[in-house]
Amino acid sequence: MNIYGKLIAGIVATQMVAISFAAEDSETVEALRRQIQELDQKVRILERKQELDKDAASDKAKVTPTVSLGAGGFSVRSADSNFVFKVRGYVQADSRLYADDYSGGTANDTFLIRRARPIFEGTVYNNYDFRVMLDFASGINSSAANNVFLQDAYVNARFAPEFQVQVGKFKEPVGLERLQSGANILFVERGYPTQLVPNRDVGVQLQGDLFGGLLRYEAGVFNGVADGGSGDVDASDDEKDIAGRLFATPFKDGATEIVRGLGFGVAGTTGNQDGSGLVSKFKTPGQQQFFSYRSGAGTAAAPNVVADGDHWRVAPQLTYFYRSFGLFGEYVISDQRVRRDAGTSSFSRVQNSAWQVSASYLLTGEENSWKGFVPRHNFDPANGGWGAWEVALRLGQLEVDDAAFPLLASPTASASGATSWGVGLNWHLNKNLKLNFNYEQTDFDGGTSDFLARGEKVFLTRAQFAF
Repeated sequence: MNIYGKLIAGIVATQMVAISFAAEDSETVEALRRQIQELDQKVRILERKQELDKDAASDKAKVTPTVSLGAGGFSVRSADSNFVFKVRGYVQADSRLYADDYSGGTANDTFLIRRARPIFEGTVYNNYDFRVMLDFASGINSSAANNVFLQDAYVNARFAPEFQVQVGKFKEPVGLERLQSGANILFVERGYPTQLVPNRDVGVQLQGDLFGGLLRYEAGVFNGVADGGSGDVDASDDEKDIAGRLFATPFKDGATEIVRGLGFGVAGTTGNQDGSGLVSKFKTPGQQQFFSYRSGAGTAAAPNVVADGDHWRVAPQLTYFYRSFGLFGEYVISDQRVRRDAGTSSFSRVQNSAWQVSASYLLTGEENSWKGFVPRHNFDPANGGWGAWEVALRLGQLEVDDAAFPLLASPTASASGATSWGVGLNWHLNKNLKLNFNYEQTDFDGGTSDFLARGEKVFLTRAQFAF
């Protein structure tokens, strides 16, 4: 019974008592009856008004958008959820502290803004997702290709879970760690295989999840970029690259917990690149250059090496997660035809390779995941919360083809290989704040410089705010 019903019931009860004392007074009885009828009419009017107010509120809710602000960023959603707009992003403030000072070296201890990325994304007409991500970090320099400020700019049409079409600028579907968000990577800097796969490129891609998500496929046509490179435009040739990836998680819905988190796959590219389609340098975890192709005026005294012909890559990869434990590994081969200009031109093939294996364990018991996780308890010492703590270990190597020396690269200034190992401690204070502490050590094969002879020992830290 609502409040109006209770009201009229109370009035009626009161009046009935009064009637019992005035049963012989007919005029009084009649007056009381009229009062009861009038009160009943008023209550009916109030109940009807309440119904109309509810209907109006319901109609308003059907057209009023929802605005929210929280740990996941700022979002506006239409009442029917067909239109969504989100604003989020992340900022990473790093430090690089080198254990040794090298004679003639260029590495300096420094603080820097590694990434500063606002992200705008959403959905229109229910099935069309868009994303625009920029980067204003201190390490970014403007270029004619506009390949750094604009990181992502694409639309993905979700016709069905098994069939989606993505168009614009985004990551080519090749490198395992490259495909992981920069906000979720395990170490401060990505491993060596990432330097042999394409970064972001402009193209069109078909993608989807088959068999209820047990198999993911991606296949696209792109302008084509150098190893580790990005681009907004193809100004060097008319050729295009084909890239594809298959990744299976066959046990993710199985009853046996220990194998649910196993995933494996293979990716690759094939294409033809000229001119600038050749990687300029390879770097250590401390971001110091240890290899570069010869670059000059194209004379005998100053030869120049550029891309000139077919280029293919293959990248087998694996992930495994079990409760608080996580593991991933990948191996990449990049095979490319190059041209050496030194008065006359000569041609060679180089096949460079890289691999890495990384493992992590969450000391505070959270469920480990490729896409990240949320701490069970936020950092709040007053209430016994200390966030989530994660330890990490990585081993990796990059090998340059012996055919690169001495004509394509200097055997004294460049190393033919680098092997690195690193340890890390990551403190997730909450969903938005994370601190990374890494130590990385690298040894080199080849080269005669003080730096290459002694190797690199570097401490890397990061303070990340993501929303």
